[in-house]
Amino acid sequence: MKKLVFIVDDDPVYLKFMNGHFKQMDEYQTEVFQSGAEAVKALDQTKPYLIILDHIFLNDPDNTGLDYLKEIRKKNAKIPVIYITAINEEILRAKTKKMKVIDYILKDDAFLIHLRTALDKLSAPPKKNLLTKIFSK
Repeated sequence: MKKLVFIVDDDPVYLKFMNGHFKQMDEYQTEVFQSGAEAVKALDQTKPYLIILDHIFLNDPDNTGLDYLKEIRKKNAKIPVIYITAINEEILRAKTKKMKVIDYILKDDAFLIHLRTALDKLSAPPKKNLLTKIFSK
């Protein structure tokens, strides 16, 4: 069964870019949303494996990705969220970390590399700590 990924971004170039990237990986299927409100509403019908959420929505200037992240957390606090933005601010990064995003990725030249690294971390088996390894022998 394929893992469902919600891609939430109002920029059609980034939507196409990310959607195309996921289509190259057999284990994922995507659903794209150009507004955070649409994505939050879709959570009533389905639970995605992962949400990739943009910060700035020009089509909804009254809300940011942080507003939608709060709504996502109210509906399901356990869905992993990767936060994407062109804003490189420590305050914003700290806010998203407090809201338990699994990664904060800048929209830059290395965007896809960072996205792939975040996906690899998400699907990696949990690591056992050294004490667990020593005492389980």
